[in-house]
Amino acid sequence: MRLLRTRQGTLVAVGVPILSVALALVVVGVLLAANGSDPVAAYRSMVSAAFGSTFALSTTIIKTLPRLLPALGIALALRAGLWNVGAEGQIYVGALAAAGVALFGPVVAFPIAAGLALLAAAAAGAAWGAIPGALRARRGISEVITSLMLVYVAIHLTNYLVEGPWLASGSTFPATDPVPIELRLPIIWTGTLLNAGALVVLGVTVVVAFVLGRTVFGLQLRAIGANDRASRVAGLSVGWVTVAAMAASGALAGLAGGIEVLGARGRLIEGFSPGYGFEAIAIALLGRLNPVGIVGAALLFGALDSGGAGLQTTAEGVSSAIVPITEGFAVVFVLIGLGIVEMLARRRQARAMLDRAQAPDRPIARDGLAGPVVGA
Repeated sequence: MRLLRTRQGTLVAVGVPILSVALALVVVGVLLAANGSDPVAAYRSMVSAAFGSTFALSTTIIKTLPRLLPALGIALALRAGLWNVGAEGQIYVGALAAAGVALFGPVVAFPIAAGLALLAAAAAGAAWGAIPGALRARRGISEVITSLMLVYVAIHLTNYLVEGPWLASGSTFPATDPVPIELRLPIIWTGTLLNAGALVVLGVTVVVAFVLGRTVFGLQLRAIGANDRASRVAGLSVGWVTVAAMAASGALAGLAGGIEVLGARGRLIEGFSPGYGFEAIAIALLGRLNPVGIVGAALLFGALDSGGAGLQTTAEGVSSAIVPITEGFAVVFVLIGLGIVEMLARRRQARAMLDRAQAPDRPIARDGLAGPVVGA
């Protein structure tokens, strides 16, 4: 029975997101057809643009990285019942910290210099995430409000620096000077854009999966997320875990910002994030807070982003907004699917409890086996 339940849980965890994405593609296909475009040709062009060559595949991976890390952080916080909606701001402060170390810090050999910059990015993101965590733990202030407000502080602080004190001389757009070569993340796949940031993200993903599934801290997160009052009674330090969860969540988002500066961008640019932190919330939900599912969901969003150009080329007259529309439909369908699954599970549980409550005791027969129910 336990094995059956495990298989059913795995089927739901994998099947609901896949079905949700399929339904989203069907709905968007209807919209494309209504616009006079061929949905099959449009999707074929999108797949080709995202995976049709080594360069396209590397582009998809590069666009996946800044979505994956903050999504893992959001999932980590959600395990404890905390909504970190400020990952976008944590990405920005992480990028600021990495750029500051790269431009004004000590010049040392690779990989020490790049490691210091990435550590600074993670530390800045952790500090930015710990603020709403501490306010929640000490004052009971909603982390949703405080983390969201800090997003705009981080974005405007970045804009101030790249438009003023850190603006590159002679630049035609708000950006800093390029990062010194000693701090750049090297290309690891010749002829593509894939840099060493992918290896960093891979290692961090494995660590997060281990922490969530195999450590005491991961168990504490699940316990507090399930029932924080019972966790307090059991002796858990809910306040400390709350701050630690939000700080860890922010550190992952900050690291994503640092990798963008040292890798794909090569400098700090105004508006470098088109909303990676907000998309990460949808990715975490689509991946059902499971690291493996989040990797798949982030890859899907990265593919939609990189394949959007191919879709627009085939489906003439289609706005670039079709990509976020597809992403939005996928998330809506997965939430609907999970809601239906939970409703059915609660009905089955209630029916089983009712059956047990109404069933009379079974008398014991002479041979030791349960005999017929008398008076049934």
